[in-house]
Amino acid sequence: MDKTFSCQSTLKVFVLISCGLWLVLSQFAVLAVQNVVLAWMPSGSTNVVGYKIYYGTASQNYGNSVAVGNTNVATISGLVEGTTYYFAAIAVDTAGEESPFSNEAVYEVPSFAATLAVLGESSGGFSFSVSGISGCEYVVESSTDLMNWIPVQTNTAPFTFTDPSAAETPRCIYRAYYLPP
Repeated sequence: MDKTFSCQSTLKVFVLISCGLWLVLSQFAVLAVQNVVLAWMPSGSTNVVGYKIYYGTASQNYGNSVAVGNTNVATISGLVEGTTYYFAAIAVDTAGEESPFSNEAVYEVPSFAATLAVLGESSGGFSFSVSGISGCEYVVESSTDLMNWIPVQTNTAPFTFTDPSAAETPRCIYRAYYLPP
């Protein structure tokens, strides 16, 4: 099975709120779907006219199926990030009969969510780390009212963000999100 994903697959936003001495980390998920490319050895039978991929979120319990035609490569779309999927292929013959399931393939859809971790407050300002998928870009934005957001840094994960003026602001809200290329 060929697993294919890129930094373009998803978006998830995390918000870090700093108000005086207390901090709250909130997650605002933006639903994102991803794809996986599956490949298998074709059947040696001469009366095979196509294949189906069965898949689901529990081993050997496939709630979904996709007829993929007479090919041995298929892209399955609509997979939810952070979810583990189980796949099996079957061959279909000229009479419409299905073969037994192939060996099961397992795929965990990667998450591109930014994770913010408070590093602390010092004379140099307020700092937190931003982690996500290495090599993918994330944007840090700030706001004082949750309505107006200002981009303050774009960087490649993982990185540390420091706001030197945070001590001068009674309330500053930060969020980080994945930036598609």
